Amino acid sequence: MTRAIDDIDTPTVSTVGGTGWAKAPDFSGDPERADRVHRATARDRDHYLRGGMTEIECRSCHACVMVKKTSPHHTSVQWNTAARARCDELDEIRRIGGNPAMMRTCPRLSASIDHGVAEGIIPAESPEVDPDGYW
Repeated sequence: MTRAIDDIDTPTVSTVGGTGWAKAPDFSGDPERADRVHRATARDRDHYLRGGMTEIECRSCHACVMVKKTSPHHTSVQWNTAARARCDELDEIRRIGGNPAMMRTCPRLSASIDHGVAEGIIPAESPEVDPDGYW
């Protein structure tokens, strides 16, 4: 079932100066609703942080990262501690005293991602579907 955002009733709360909209109401008086909001938040977090991600291994250093293409020009890459420690490019930047966080991207990993897209391992564009069906 698809619902419009306008169909969601958001309670008002007392604020200094009267009643207003709360960005994060606690629903302390409605534990069932608090549980529903908590579960929806967990679904959103999973969707936006892990949804559509594919593991890819760098063909040079074998670091494994999670990747999602949301458009031909946008790629999300989630590094983990093991991948950061394994990447030769990041290691070289650290060795010469640089900050790897300032590096635009690892060119070898980027080539591996491009190869993964060309081979169909990584979808060219991950579908963006709201887990709760609002859009």
